Amino acid sequence: MTPQMIEELLQDPVFRLKFLELLDRDPAFREEVRRKLLTDELLALPERVERLRLEIHKEFERVWRAIRENNQQIATLTQQVQENSRQIAALTERMEQVEAQIAALTQQVQENSRQIAALTERMEQVEAQIAALTEEVRDLRRTVGRMEERWGLVHENMAEDLMPRFLASVGRQVRRSAMVQFDGEADLVLEVEEADGRRVTWVVEVKGRVWGPRPFEQVLERIRDAVFRSWLQREGFPEPVIPAVFGLAIYAGAEAMAQKLGVGLYEARRGEVVAPPLPEP
Repeated sequence: MTPQMIEELLQDPVFRLKFLELLDRDPAFREEVRRKLLTDELLALPERVERLRLEIHKEFERVWRAIRENNQQIATLTQQVQENSRQIAALTERMEQVEAQIAALTQQVQENSRQIAALTERMEQVEAQIAALTEEVRDLRRTVGRMEERWGLVHENMAEDLMPRFLASVGRQVRRSAMVQFDGEADLVLEVEEADGRRVTWVVEVKGRVWGPRPFEQVLERIRDAVFRSWLQREGFPEPVIPAVFGLAIYAGAEAMAQKLGVGLYEARRGEVVAPPLPEP
């Protein structure tokens, strides 16, 4: 059949009507016509569209699932943010309390520093007053010493004259003597040769009257005084140093005190009352 004949049949209304009826009535014929009219790509289009629809459906499911998961994560993050905000608020409150405590402590430290400065100033004033009083006491002691030297030097002269006799009576020889003043008081210092030939130094506290422990304490303080010991060394007085007390009059209790403190005791009238303990050679 030529193309012209096919064209004429297509233009014939009766043929067209029967052709349409045959398409409706015969599925196999309809399928055959469809295959003739459509290309393989067009024939495969419905299947591809279906696959595409299924893929799109799956993709939408994945997207919605992701959205739901995101919503859950957003909710969790929102809850976490709220918790963080609560914690930040609590920490802020605690920080404000700490800052308030620091401010209070800073103020207290400043007040303490002010009080310390005030106390330091007062202490310096007290120390200055003590220094002034100490100097006044020293001046007074020097004055009293000068008065004693002026009016009572006879005691020291008597001791310087009698002590060599008292020591000689027990086998000791005075090789030299010196009258020395410290803090306004006069002390008799003797270089004594013992019976065995050793030489020692006697420091004698001279008093008009002897009672109570003070004269013995004074001579012990004197021989422990670094300045006095330095003077003895410079003057060539030998070690050891023996403490003794000389008095014009000795009252009750003085002998016991001399024995207790280990100090020699001598009286102008009786001579040696208590012999001082001497160190072993």
